[in-house]
Amino acid sequence: MSRCNRYALARDANEGPIVERIRLAGWFVLRLNGAGLPDLLCVRGGRVVFIEVKAAKDGRMKPAQVELHAQLSAAGLTIAIATTPEEALAALDGTVVRTVQDVRAEKRRGATSVRALATAASYRSTNTRKP
Repeated sequence: MSRCNRYALARDANEGPIVERIRLAGWFVLRLNGAGLPDLLCVRGGRVVFIEVKAAKDGRMKPAQVELHAQLSAAGLTIAIATTPEEALAALDGTVVRTVQDVRAEKRRGATSVRALATAASYRSTNTRKP
């Protein structure tokens, strides 16, 4: 089984209804696959919003997801976590209900804090290049 297929099979059951509601609201939705990538890329009228779909119970973030969420936030992009269509629509309307800091994360071996990765400011301060 290829790496992409493994991620494609790991979709949460609530993703289908969320995608359907987002599309009914007039958004273009692309399902993303890959380690750390958010589940959905939503585009409408030049706006781009990333949505990570998590199961209502025990939906945890992988360390790669936490790090990428911080990078996307530091770049000024909107990224939210949704367990319901209502949360997803709120994120698309500009009211991000849940972010990576609101969800339990798995701890990477040897890491001191997964939460430190989740803060865009800490990512920006530790990973900026000087010209």
